[in-house]
Amino acid sequence: MRRIALVLPVVAVFLVAGLTLFRTTTGQVGRPAVPFTLPNIQSPDRTISLASLRGKPVVLNFWASWCDPCRAEAPEFARTAKAYGNAVHFLGMAILDGRDAGLAYMAKYKVPYPSVRDARGTTSKSYGVTGVPETVFVDARGVIVAHYIGAFKDGQLGPVVRALINGEKIELTGRGETRPVP
Repeated sequence: MRRIALVLPVVAVFLVAGLTLFRTTTGQVGRPAVPFTLPNIQSPDRTISLASLRGKPVVLNFWASWCDPCRAEAPEFARTAKAYGNAVHFLGMAILDGRDAGLAYMAKYKVPYPSVRDARGTTSKSYGVTGVPETVFVDARGVIVAHYIGAFKDGQLGPVVRALINGEKIELTGRGETRPVP
């Protein structure tokens, strides 16, 4: 009996860790995107709200300058945003990052779209984000239609964005590399 009492907590910890590590979507899919207004990294005296992007789909990418997988996927996001930027809004959200570090990241990877700064991580948490990078896809009505955890590899993002633009169902399986957010 005593042995079971010792083993049970260990099993519970592994179960919770497994569910956290291997999840591919959150419970947010199908729900309205959480509204926010955050400072624009490039122009901190200005803000960007999710409501201001209504009417076109939104690709909301959560990133951090200190995140290696974010750096790896940044060129894929830059290419895809240049290709589809007229039909969809791309918006980055830097989590727990300083403005200078965020600006340096955006310059280094030639990020062609705006990013906002979630300095405390509260907005990111409201989206169910637990690590970076993560990407949320919002349709033109403001409803979350997909949530991908981890970094996109070269060539993976374009087909997802095309499906978002065309109003098709987005099927994302698996997950990319990610880093936990404290």
